[in-house]
Amino acid sequence: MRILFLTRYGPHGGSSRYMTYDYLQYYERAGFECCMSPLFDDRYFTFGTLSRPTGLREILSHAGYYVQRVSARLKSLAVASTYDLVILEKELLPYVPFGLEAWLKRHQPNLVVMYDDATHVYYQQHPYRFVRMLCRNKIPRILGISKCVVVWNEILATYARQFNHRVYRVDTGFDLRRYQPKEYTTGKEQPSCPVVIGWIGTPNSFPYIGTLEQVFARLARRYDVEFCVISSEEYSSSHIKVTNKRWAVATEVENLRAVDIGIMPLADNEWTRGKSGCKALQYMAVALPVVCSPVGVNTQIVQNGINGFLAATPQEWESALSTLIEDRALRRRQGEAGRRLVEASHSQETTAERLIDILRGVVREHK
Repeated sequence: MRILFLTRYGPHGGSSRYMTYDYLQYYERAGFECCMSPLFDDRYFTFGTLSRPTGLREILSHAGYYVQRVSARLKSLAVASTYDLVILEKELLPYVPFGLEAWLKRHQPNLVVMYDDATHVYYQQHPYRFVRMLCRNKIPRILGISKCVVVWNEILATYARQFNHRVYRVDTGFDLRRYQPKEYTTGKEQPSCPVVIGWIGTPNSFPYIGTLEQVFARLARRYDVEFCVISSEEYSSSHIKVTNKRWAVATEVENLRAVDIGIMPLADNEWTRGKSGCKALQYMAVALPVVCSPVGVNTQIVQNGINGFLAATPQEWESALSTLIEDRALRRRQGEAGRRLVEASHSQETTAERLIDILRGVVREHK
């Protein structure tokens, strides 16, 4: 079976990596011949400011790159009919109205679409009226024409079922050989200082961290604590010592294992409720205790007091982080509980088996 993957990003893009690239080895073992065609390749992540270019030179560089990548995507569409199956991540071109997807469907009936974010909300609530007018109904129409839809949480599944009766929910999977748990020393020795609160993600999510600045200020006055940010850009704070670690596939697990507590602050809105919970699961995969906002799938992943804490208010964030900072044994117990959850429900092997069954079923039905 030959499959064309129309991903949003190359292997360095988190969503594309966790939805597609991490499973290529399993697909190939299953006898699938996989062709990758990302809209934005890994060069995209070398731009200094991804979403807000400044200066004429940078604007022209971004524009030229976008034109090049759009051209490459259109060339991929021209050969889509030669494959047994096409898998589309979210949409063909962002900000472009529905239409190309309908053309693709006419030439390749076996079209599967995948979502790990509430992309429909992004368009419905976009600050520019012009974008809302062009793309407000784009995602529902893509969902409606797809042979089936694969999503990464139940909130997205509930939405997608309004437009397509074949919706499959899968769990984010992790390579547990790569995500080795953090090593906790044994005995009665004193905890190492400082205690490191960690966060991993893209600069677009920095505003969520910013909501905790006053919490960080109060913690820093009481404890020997620092904040580690693993991202493509640097985060700064005037309230807590920050260590920035440049994100890379080769070092992300090592950097996570050096952290003591993983955090996932979020606003509570339609967009954030559609998130997959990947960040929290990454922390748990390396046996870190977590503190997360009780938003969306986080309420299903985090068992409050068992493998982490859910915190909705600044007072709850301060209380949860203080408890974990003060109690090293609790950090270990919660981290180990989180690791057990990932081993039981979020291994790559389990998710890969489900994805392979789904894709085989689509092609068998067409035959």
